[in-house]
Amino acid sequence: MDAVLISTKGQIVLPVAVRRALGLKPGMRVHVQVDGRKATVTPVAPAPTSSLKDIQDLLHYDGPSVPIEAMRVTDYRD
Repeated sequence: MDAVLISTKGQIVLPVAVRRALGLKPGMRVHVQVDGRKATVTPVAPAPTSSLKDIQDLLHYDGPSVPIEAMRVTDYRD
């Protein structure tokens, strides 16, 4: 395994071989666990995403229909 440098900000660049082996892509999160003088880097599973259907279900409205004109605010200074 290649040695890497630590920047003045404490950042390291993982070699391409390591990123490929772990399936790491830009923007992914990793978990770093320290055990004595050894650190283990593990990819973090992405957070589940909501589908458009899930969001539409949250916005479901069972009340009476309201005309658009009644929804508009014409003057904020009242």
